[in-house]
Amino acid sequence: MQIPKTDGTRFRKFSFAEVFGFAVLIAVLAVMSARWLFPLGYRAEVNAAAARYGLEPSEVYAVIKAESNFDPRAKSRAGALGLMQLLPSTAEFCAKLCGMDDYEKEYVFDPEKNIMLGCCYLGYLKERFDGRYVYAAYNAGEGRVRLWLDGGGNIPVKETADYVVRVTRYKKIYELLYGL
Repeated sequence: MQIPKTDGTRFRKFSFAEVFGFAVLIAVLAVMSARWLFPLGYRAEVNAAAARYGLEPSEVYAVIKAESNFDPRAKSRAGALGLMQLLPSTAEFCAKLCGMDDYEKEYVFDPEKNIMLGCCYLGYLKERFDGRYVYAAYNAGEGRVRLWLDGGGNIPVKETADYVVRVTRYKKIYELLYGL
């Protein structure tokens, strides 16, 4: 039996153009997949509410992604509702704070109103806390975060610490993917 002679490689050589084209295809698919995982839902509502309350759209999208993954009918075990997962008492407080005189409990399931109320609350918290404590307060409540700050500033609740990391990471992803 005669063994065929080879140049020592088992694969054909690819041209630079072929390799470059394949790399571009992979990059495009990666960005498309990331944009599917990190959508820009409710864009007009987010932009309007973010502008009204001095927020970056990327952080609003990050909170929505972390809280409800863009499900306007989301309900948590703790009783938080809607896209931005507002407790009924928080939603009512924010309705008064932002001058929503016609507030009704069902507003938490209306994306436009939920985003407005959630951004009002996020803006309120940004006036009271710095950095990661804004997201900690959104998750765990203003009172708890004040206690943590008085006790040295550590976030002792793993769920809240993980939430802060997740929102911060999502915010960066939205900034990188969409230039927000």
